[in-house]
Amino acid sequence: MVKPSIQFAKREDGVKIAYSTFGNGQPLVVPAPWVTSLSFFLEDPIANQFWERLAQELMIILYDKHGCGQSDRNRKEFTIEAELLDLETVIDHLGLEQFNLFGSSMAGPVSLAYTDRHPKKVTHLILYGAYASGKNLAKKEVKSALISLIRASWGIGSKALADIFLPGANREQLQSLANFQRESSSPEVAAKLLELSYSIDITGLLPDIKIPTLILHRERDKVIPINQGRELAIEIPNARFKVLEGNIHIPWYGESDDIIAEIHEFIYGEEPLASESIESEASIEKDLKIDKLTFPIEVSEFGEQVTIVFSDIVSSTDLVARLGDAAARDIFLQHDKIVRDQIKKYGGRELQNLGDGFMLSFGSASAAIKCACSIQKKISQNIASIKVRIGINTGEVVMREARHPFGQAVVVASRIVSRAKGEQILISDVTKHLTAGSGFSFVERGRFKPKGFSESMKLYEVSWKE
Repeated sequence: MVKPSIQFAKREDGVKIAYSTFGNGQPLVVPAPWVTSLSFFLEDPIANQFWERLAQELMIILYDKHGCGQSDRNRKEFTIEAELLDLETVIDHLGLEQFNLFGSSMAGPVSLAYTDRHPKKVTHLILYGAYASGKNLAKKEVKSALISLIRASWGIGSKALADIFLPGANREQLQSLANFQRESSSPEVAAKLLELSYSIDITGLLPDIKIPTLILHRERDKVIPINQGRELAIEIPNARFKVLEGNIHIPWYGESDDIIAEIHEFIYGEEPLASESIESEASIEKDLKIDKLTFPIEVSEFGEQVTIVFSDIVSSTDLVARLGDAAARDIFLQHDKIVRDQIKKYGGRELQNLGDGFMLSFGSASAAIKCACSIQKKISQNIASIKVRIGINTGEVVMREARHPFGQAVVVASRIVSRAKGEQILISDVTKHLTAGSGFSFVERGRFKPKGFSESMKLYEVSWKE
């Protein structure tokens, strides 16, 4: 069990920030998420084991943000600039010139903002259960209720949040997490930090993040839904998206071995150590299949015209809440098999499994539409409890070694799927023109100006029920 000491760095305004360093290897700076307590991280058996295992190959740098844990508690300013000041203070105090950055949850957008500001300092960026814009994390009334509950009764509020962060946990684990939250900060600081987490929006910075980025997200995370991780992967040019099993938001609970292995392999470019837990044969087979389809290592960088397809299960989070984890997972597995069978039939490539949908590519626009129609038909016949929406666009993409394609064509396809309704297939006018004479039936659905683009385009719905 690691037992490092707690030290202090002084901000330019005199505020003292508590931090701790331990381990060997490349530095891994861990920005503070919502509320923090170094004492808990270093003393709780489950949290300690997680950081200890990461520290076998990395030098871990943890700290308590202003207002939390062992740092000065008299916090008045609650902005992302204040969050960045804590992070910059620790990094400058330790004299770090280059390092890896691991941002989870609320620390995700802080890590992205720091990377945008100091791109030459961060060598690898790892985001776990993260997001870019807090406004889409929950309904307005849910946000208001949680914030009010924390202010009115920190004891009840901490237990309610522990149950959301750690679904299915036993009573002892939930009590431990609730205690950690209450000891980390006052109820007012916790409430204001939660308000800040919902107000943050660094979406505009994402296209400028050029360093290698690994995005890890558990597929049924209820705190930060998986579509938030997917949006990060779409918008960040050099990102790799990895969907993990589970529904727990906190990284050191659940199957944390997978997270540790992914981080190690991403930073060092090696397979996980032999001492790390071995994945099941089914999981390994699945991952190998995706790697072969998605990451052609013989290609360094080139442009090619492809048709990109995004699919998405409508209201997948509500489905899990309604049916429960086990039943919902069975449905997701049926859905995945249908999609993969059609991909194989129509000669497509699986680029990303997005948890509640897929990102695919096809060399032919007609093949992409045929595949999309077949997916909709099979799902409507076999899984009536879900509705899938599909967006399709054709254009030139850039392929890089060990990375999925990216470029405007990919972004536009992702924007189109967000416009579709359940059971709809929407395509761009470019894709429609490329399939002239193929016998498809289209219905014009008006003009659409994708976010971030200056020009609008026509959208068409493919009539697949005929």
